[in-house]
Amino acid sequence: MNPASIRVGLSWLKLSRGSGGALASWPELCLLGLLTMLWPASNGLAQPDQAEDRGSPDPVEEKAPPRELVFYNWTAYVDQDVVKAFERTYHARVMQRYFQSADERDETLMRNKGKGFDVLMVTAADLPPYIQHGWLQPLDKAAIPNLVHVDRRWIDGFEGADDYAAPYLWGTTGLVWRSDLIDEPLHRWRQYYAPQEAWKGHLMVLNQYRVAFGMALKTLGYSFNSTEPAEIEEAARLLRAQKPFVQNYGYFKTDANSGIVSGETWIGQTWNGDALLLMERNPAIRYRVPEEGGELMIDYLVIGAKAREPELANAFINWLHTPAHAAACAKSLRFATTNLTAKTLLPEDFLNNPVIYPPPEVLERSEVQKPLPAEIQRQMIGIWAQLIN
Repeated sequence: MNPASIRVGLSWLKLSRGSGGALASWPELCLLGLLTMLWPASNGLAQPDQAEDRGSPDPVEEKAPPRELVFYNWTAYVDQDVVKAFERTYHARVMQRYFQSADERDETLMRNKGKGFDVLMVTAADLPPYIQHGWLQPLDKAAIPNLVHVDRRWIDGFEGADDYAAPYLWGTTGLVWRSDLIDEPLHRWRQYYAPQEAWKGHLMVLNQYRVAFGMALKTLGYSFNSTEPAEIEEAARLLRAQKPFVQNYGYFKTDANSGIVSGETWIGQTWNGDALLLMERNPAIRYRVPEEGGELMIDYLVIGAKAREPELANAFINWLHTPAHAAACAKSLRFATTNLTAKTLLPEDFLNNPVIYPPPEVLERSEVQKPLPAEIQRQMIGIWAQLIN
């Protein structure tokens, strides 16, 4: 059994208890116990006098050691030239720490009681419980004037976003496959959850129970964020029936060693930006948000409540939202930017790519992941732990 997938059960049960952070009841803990057993200027990056961050740092003594900013993020989810330019400008060092799944990040923050990080990457669904647990501090908006460039559609209506979070990049979660190995075009999630016999042993399922359940629920015509126990169980039956076809529950690398690039894996779930990077490595790779819809993902930059460098953290977020820098991140990572001014700096072929900027009908069919009640979390986690064993 994947230890991280079990640990997250305890993490999310605790998260779901609210600001008190009380652990689950003894029977719940027993159940979990059983489950456990079983750019520089030449690259187009804005320089201090070009950036729209009010006030660059004062000159620093050459002998003074650089300040350290700890950034907890997905692997390779920020343009490194943008980071290096920030380090030079602010005489700082960005210590990047990575998580391989949202579940791993949640477990780490639970274990560390939210300590150890200055800037973190989270989703809309993470904001309410993280705020309740006191893991985040409000943004200093006076220190982040570049927030004026951010599209309010990614702030309004998302609990906690206005005070605590700066939208970063957005995208979709859908199907990716090898068109030279799959003998039919993929249009619906049903083809993935009830695959052909010939596909056995060649499927990858994202090792995130919310995504796996969410897409199964969409397959059945239900909401990605269903809170009905009977619907959750129906989705579980789909997942159990799919299991014999699954090669692994994990993630696609985007390098030349990725299973879908080599042909070891034929079909799986991934994010649109990652899919585009994979498509550049193998022209037979395809990506689509199925007809039932998918997940509309949005990532946010937040500051830890126990951040050692809150001033530098606010400056870093402001730096990332300097339009030239935001455009660089979007372009290198193949995701849509939340920065409206940055969007005007992106090339037409990028803006017209329907994988990056999906048409309205795709967006209408897709849903943003929302927090779920504790009892639904428990139901999903229990099923998922048994499933991936």
